[in-house]
Amino acid sequence: MSAKEWFGDLARGSALGLGMVPGVSAGTVGIVVNVYDKLIGGISGLRKAFWKSVKTLLPIGIGAVLASLIVLFLVHKTFDYAPVLIISLFAGLTIGSIPLLYDNVKEDGFNARSIALMVAGFVVAASIGILSAISKLYWNFDLNSVFIEAPWWLYILLFVAGFITAIACIVPGISGSMILFILGLYNPILNMYSLSGADSIFNNHDRILPVIGLTFVLALGILVGFVAASTMMKTLIEKHKVVTFDLVIGFVSGSVVSMFANQSMIADSKVWVYSPDITKPWMYAIAAVLLVAGFFGCLLLTKKTKESH
Repeated sequence: MSAKEWFGDLARGSALGLGMVPGVSAGTVGIVVNVYDKLIGGISGLRKAFWKSVKTLLPIGIGAVLASLIVLFLVHKTFDYAPVLIISLFAGLTIGSIPLLYDNVKEDGFNARSIALMVAGFVVAASIGILSAISKLYWNFDLNSVFIEAPWWLYILLFVAGFITAIACIVPGISGSMILFILGLYNPILNMYSLSGADSIFNNHDRILPVIGLTFVLALGILVGFVAASTMMKTLIEKHKVVTFDLVIGFVSGSVVSMFANQSMIADSKVWVYSPDITKPWMYAIAAVLLVAGFFGCLLLTKKTKESH
């Protein structure tokens, strides 16, 4: 691989970092910047040609990781100050991804089975966010506190979450970070690396080893998920394409509900962030603009994806 190609893949891999924004599909971005096929080929080739695949994936991976860290830092900081504005942007991006998903099933149209699958996917995704909010409001279950205590079952949860997130990233139109968000894990994961606060790893050194362990397990889940998804999702899409995308469309639609109703939208005082004390009335006008901007921005990305094919 020439230096020019290596740095080109590094730059294209950096674009995948946008997938850390809930609602932005890393798969879709990968298609637009023309690195998707190379990424999938490299992952699927790890078993037969390990070192060759590693050399292919290395610049893409480095670019993706560095860009992801920057994106996550910016999201973390802005979410603290204006959660409703950020969520509205995320929701707009998510809604804008639905037309791309629908393109995969529009030839079959709507029927009783497709509607039932979409409703099932919607209910599951919406319920995850709503239940996480209820668990904090009425059961005092706070995932941020759980991440600080780091019980044994959290490691299993993060592995499974990483696995599911990786699978979601493989399918163009689905945002892996959106999966983490509706599971209520997005903000707690960001908080693990907080630079300030009493529970920061820089102020509380007892958290350093647990954070390293949790990060390793999450990364392992993502890696295993990518390897499994490169063949599993290909089989599902080839043999059960309509059923798969009907469920996905419902799930993505329901995730919009979970974005507005989950633990992250409840302040520590158990007050919704929609309270006038936290979100001023004028902010809702900006939120509406960001939602629409996110929607059309994702549609533009979708258009670029179609042009790439």
